[in-house]
Amino acid sequence: MTSPSVRFGRGALAGFAAAFRFPPGRAFLVSSPTVLRLHGDSIRAALAQREVVEIAISDGEPAKTMENLGSILDRAIEAGIRRDDYIVAAGGGVVTDIAGFAAAILLRGVAWFAVPTTLLGMADASIGGKTAVDHPLGKNLIGAFHFPEGVLVDPELLATLTAHRFREGLVEIYKTLLVGEGSAARRMAGRLESLAETRDVDGFLESAIRIKQDIVARDPRETGERRILNFGHTLGHAIEAAGAYERWSHGDAVAIGMAAALTISAQREGFSSETATALASELVAFSGEKATLPPWTDALEQGLLRDKKSTVSGISGVLLSDWGKPLVREVPLDQWKEALLRLGR
Repeated sequence: MTSPSVRFGRGALAGFAAAFRFPPGRAFLVSSPTVLRLHGDSIRAALAQREVVEIAISDGEPAKTMENLGSILDRAIEAGIRRDDYIVAAGGGVVTDIAGFAAAILLRGVAWFAVPTTLLGMADASIGGKTAVDHPLGKNLIGAFHFPEGVLVDPELLATLTAHRFREGLVEIYKTLLVGEGSAARRMAGRLESLAETRDVDGFLESAIRIKQDIVARDPRETGERRILNFGHTLGHAIEAAGAYERWSHGDAVAIGMAAALTISAQREGFSSETATALASELVAFSGEKATLPPWTDALEQGLLRDKKSTVSGISGVLLSDWGKPLVREVPLDQWKEALLRLGR
């Protein structure tokens, strides 16, 4: 399987049980206490005709650990999980990443389905089949490609999402449009704050999902074209790791990473300098980090060097030659450093 089936629509959760072809066994529902409190009754109702085993795990990037993964494995094995059972991951990107990784390694692989409850999860984490946990020395360094059989995206679940988590998802949508659909990215440019306030993003979200599905279908294991979806993530992931996954959130770190990549794009690839400056300024302001941009430290530098996308040729980064025209290039450390420092001037 190279790309999951996605069902998109407001109120779609009610039809979850009929939306996909499920294995005949039990559903192991992996979620967080917060999601179960807010949406547990709706998810249980959607699975009412099936035997369900619930497993609650901590959420948030600091919880994306081997210990949290182990708690899922322990509960599933203690419950006697079988090959015809399956996992339903309901939550944000951390929950879907960990639960999907558990599905990848339990009994050498059981089926799983995703019900993302955050905008970031809907736009990105639940779709690509890249499941993982973090290591103290780097983000997503331990994981596997294991695609969900189905992803249900119901924007009504976002009604309970905090303002900051919603903003994180907007950054991910913007990233996908910048590399995959220049016309839509132009419509988002300059509107991040207003979109965060109105939350009128269903159209942009659906476009981002479609773009990612198409790219993943063509390059499921990220050996070529799919690398463009890492725009902003090379430096962003290093920033997250340097802050021990607590100082800078994923969305804020990626926004800064995108701003730096745009700066380098103007210097190296012919992207309009004026446009790059405007977009970078908006992204940094949207991240809320203008006054406290990450300093260039040994930890940040080592995070870049350990990036899972790095090769013997160097640190791979995604740049833009124009709206919707990404390029994968080797970017030396000193260029990342200069771009980050430039953002704070």
